[in-house]
Amino acid sequence: LLYTIKFEIMLGGDVEDYQDFLSLHKQQLDHAHIPEHYHRRIFEKLNMETYDSGSYFKMLTDGNDWEVQATATVDASDANTVFLIDHCWTFYPEQIKKAFRATPGLAMRIANLIGMDYPEGSGYESEDETEAEAMEELIEDLSQEIWSMAETYTIQKDDEKLTVCYMMDELGSRVHHSETPNMVFAPFFHITKQLAVTLMWPAVEEIEEGAKLTRDFTMGESDPHKRAARLAIYPSEVSVDRSLLRVKIEKLNPYKMYGRKEQTLPEDVPADSEHPATLRLLSATADNPIKVASDNKAMNESITDPLFQVVEGEADADVLFSSHHFDQFKQLYENCPAKIVNQFPSENIICCKDLLLKVARRCTINPQDRERSDEIILERLNCFESSWAEDLHSWWSPIGFDLVNELPVFVRCFLERQDAGLDNTWIIKPWNLSRGRSTYVTSNLAMIVKLAYTSPKVVQKYIERPVLFYRGDVGKVKFDIRYVLLLKSVKPLVLYKYDVFWLRFANKAFGMDEFDEYEKHFTVMNYAEEAELKQIGDLEFLSLYEQQYPDHPWEGVDKRCCQMIKECFESATCLSPPKGLGHSAQSRAIYAIDFMLKWNDEGSEMIPQLLEVNFNPDNNRACKYHPNFYNHCMKLLLSDDVADLPVTRIS
Repeated sequence: LLYTIKFEIMLGGDVEDYQDFLSLHKQQLDHAHIPEHYHRRIFEKLNMETYDSGSYFKMLTDGNDWEVQATATVDASDANTVFLIDHCWTFYPEQIKKAFRATPGLAMRIANLIGMDYPEGSGYESEDETEAEAMEELIEDLSQEIWSMAETYTIQKDDEKLTVCYMMDELGSRVHHSETPNMVFAPFFHITKQLAVTLMWPAVEEIEEGAKLTRDFTMGESDPHKRAARLAIYPSEVSVDRSLLRVKIEKLNPYKMYGRKEQTLPEDVPADSEHPATLRLLSATADNPIKVASDNKAMNESITDPLFQVVEGEADADVLFSSHHFDQFKQLYENCPAKIVNQFPSENIICCKDLLLKVARRCTINPQDRERSDEIILERLNCFESSWAEDLHSWWSPIGFDLVNELPVFVRCFLERQDAGLDNTWIIKPWNLSRGRSTYVTSNLAMIVKLAYTSPKVVQKYIERPVLFYRGDVGKVKFDIRYVLLLKSVKPLVLYKYDVFWLRFANKAFGMDEFDEYEKHFTVMNYAEEAELKQIGDLEFLSLYEQQYPDHPWEGVDKRCCQMIKECFESATCLSPPKGLGHSAQSRAIYAIDFMLKWNDEGSEMIPQLLEVNFNPDNNRACKYHPNFYNHCMKLLLSDDVADLPVTRIS
């Protein structure tokens, strides 16, 4: 992303000389467009940790507001006029309140920086309940107010990007916004020292003594629509023209953004009935079993059906089940026409959350018009009628936006809901992560806008009236449901669901508050440290469910869930790749679909809400409690014998 520093965490000794420094940091320096004559001085100031802005600037206040003034002429040609701005606090979004509670002195400093009154007394160290309550109230307010001043960057750790937030020190935080700024700010990370700072240097040739320092809060965003969206979170600084909150994405191709490869598909392929892969499966017997190679230990250990044989080498296998992304479909057919893989062409259309939004929106368009679905949705996004948002989501998907391409429209939606007094709680999710990683719930527009620039994300309306499950130990909690889907063919669509399903539960009673409380608003506990994992099998759940909701038989709920899945996959397969899931006789797939149930506006009907679709889901629990799980899946996907299998055909 344009204004986000991305770097690998690296460990090593001190930087020995300037050339070493450049070899490690040249990309950052160029990315931030820092004039070359500053580079050596940056190296020197970082090595010596020289924070000398006080020699050039001072902070002034009229009792209500602060500003920073130059106390000497600042000449842009002078290599010394690049300055280090300290980060007074670095934090992760989910740890804000915990940090304030653990360090009252931090809360005091941030409160003073923001301009909020700090309660007298010793806060949490006091036995006075009034003081403790005042401190807690301050922390709640601080956790909301900091986002207008907080900035972000991302770090790459192992296979995951982590969002890091920071606040600049008093001088950096008190420089105001201007459309014609005289200073430029850019975050910078010294890799060897593991030190993050913000660099500040003149945006004009000369800043006169006594001049007020200003900067561009959007860090140089040139697109007027995105610029308006980023400035909308500073109402005290900028008045934003809402007519700019529209989107123009004609030149962007989200199907190929951020490393998404264009898959090449084979041509002149025989009909499925005559395809070498089909013929190989039809020839399978116990004496000539289908050979399966997989990097999934649970699958390898649980396949016992004599129709299949687990082998180690891919070269000897008839079927490859891999946890890694596969896109070589043309080469697969040309080199191994009888071999089958566990993926379909362009399946990121359902597995990536930004593209899944497109699939959900496509359901709102008449089938005969779906070839033009992207154009139609773009027209709807830029419609300024009061009911425009209702046309942007299916009945089974919460309204949502791709924050990379649609941030201005989301900001307009948020502001219009705010004006109408509607609930404005949203959930932010990365495009392509699962297990609740880097996912946040908030009603804070500034937080959403800031996090939008850390990595590709979507935002969806948070489900405010979920169907809850009563747990005797904690009360009524959120829960979600996982169905395993077995996709055998795209054209025609042949899709089954496994009849056993799985549940996940929150650990704390639900309420529309404390959105940073993970165990209250999230259900994925098997990867969360020190969190209880509540496990209930589907049969036990059904018994308890019927007791709790006798007026809503599960048979009817399941029917609606199957309708949701059918509509989703029909929408995903109605267009050719890359806009849709592609057909291949050499493809089979196992997906997991996660969804919740919500109440309709009248509270009389349960409606399934799709959360995500996962490729290569973690089925260890399925194997543990249902040893024949993979035998059933493989038999359905790779043979025509589906009798007595615990599956239901959806399409």
